Amino acid sequence: MWSLTKRNLYLFFSSPSTIFFSLLGALIAFVLYTVFLRDNIDSALMLKNYNLLLDPWVIGGVLTVTTITTTLTAFSQMIIDRGTKTLADFLITPVAYFKIQFSYIISAIIISIVMQFGMLAIMYTYFSITDQLRFPFEQLVPLFLLIILSSLVWTAFSQFILSFVTRIETLGRLGTIIGTMSGFLAGVYLPSGMLPSSAQHFINLTPAIYNAALFRNLLMKKPLNQTFNSVQTRHIFEKNMGVRNNINGPLTGSTMVIILFASFLGFSLLSLLLSKRSRNFITKQI
Repeated sequence: MWSLTKRNLYLFFSSPSTIFFSLLGALIAFVLYTVFLRDNIDSALMLKNYNLLLDPWVIGGVLTVTTITTTLTAFSQMIIDRGTKTLADFLITPVAYFKIQFSYIISAIIISIVMQFGMLAIMYTYFSITDQLRFPFEQLVPLFLLIILSSLVWTAFSQFILSFVTRIETLGRLGTIIGTMSGFLAGVYLPSGMLPSSAQHFINLTPAIYNAALFRNLLMKKPLNQTFNSVQTRHIFEKNMGVRNNINGPLTGSTMVIILFASFLGFSLLSLLLSKRSRNFITKQI
């Protein structure tokens, strides 16, 4: 199993084009923000020292986009192996089917974690130079744990979605759709509070907005305390900007963690239920 995991990791990280395209959605969101969206959002909100708030705000959203797109790309090797009948060849070996599947899962989690840290380094370096952005040292451990949780959730999601995919061509189309949607679901292209109510209800059904909100809660804690003296004004800002989700009232951080963990369990269970279907398809190729 570990040999297969190392193989998957090598195939991913040895291909610069794979790395680039896995980050393309996140890079587009980041560039759009720095070039167009930041000034537009600031003019709408008229904040003092807006960079201190908006820079960590977009980092939280882009990290969510990163984990969505990179886990999907990481699982592309599974679809390639399925389409080229390599998976069928693996089944002939003594390695158990669940170990083969687990190798894809472990490699996707590792890839997601590494790519999130890579994207975080890019954004932090840029904002530290342009806006003197600094993160308190005590945020590093909870940030690392949240990155791991994000990777688990979206690895389970990608495995579930790709259970229905058997052709490499379909994977490319699906990646384009999810990569485009992820920026909206994470509230990067447009803050969730500025969307129509129907769109907000739809986004609240996905784990992306809670994932982004948890990142933003963590990274924006200090600048929020420094910017807002009024609790009511702060709550309005947090609601409009997707910093704290509202479902019959503002959700606490622990509640959003529970939602993400429940999403992980739900997608994992669905993937497990569909694993027999996937194995039957591969077995027919032998």
